[in-house]
Amino acid sequence: MLARSLATPPRRKHAGEEAKNKVGINEIRPLVGYQLRLAYLAISRHFTAAMAALDLTQKQTGVLWLIGANAGVSQIALATELDMDRASMMAVVDRLEDRKLVLRVRSQQDGRRQELYLTPKGRKLLSQSKAAMAEHERWITQRFSEAELSALMGAFRRIQD
Repeated sequence: MLARSLATPPRRKHAGEEAKNKVGINEIRPLVGYQLRLAYLAISRHFTAAMAALDLTQKQTGVLWLIGANAGVSQIALATELDMDRASMMAVVDRLEDRKLVLRVRSQQDGRRQELYLTPKGRKLLSQSKAAMAEHERWITQRFSEAELSALMGAFRRIQD
């Protein structure tokens, strides 16, 4: 009897029960932080889908872009710019290096420093990710007028300061 009850799937709730158990969010709906979180989640889901074919996360994409724009940059400089701890940055760079997208080279000026460069494969993937990112950005920006986008970007900058 016990084995049978464990194997029985849970009873499906009826529509009336679902409505009765629904979480009320009226108190948090007007909160700016809550709305920003919902917007972030929607954007993050879309980004993940946009980059799925390239097998890139948001952090990996950002690191590729910054290395591409700053050949020879150090992991520490990247971590500082992206507000990441050193261990997390090392894990991201390790993953990109494992995929043959990034090359670590010991600095000629400071033997303790590792310089980061994109490989040809990394440059190709960066180019592909920029195209995917442009589509992703269009998905976001098409919802706003130029004036709204300008105001939104200004608001984001004020929050970051």
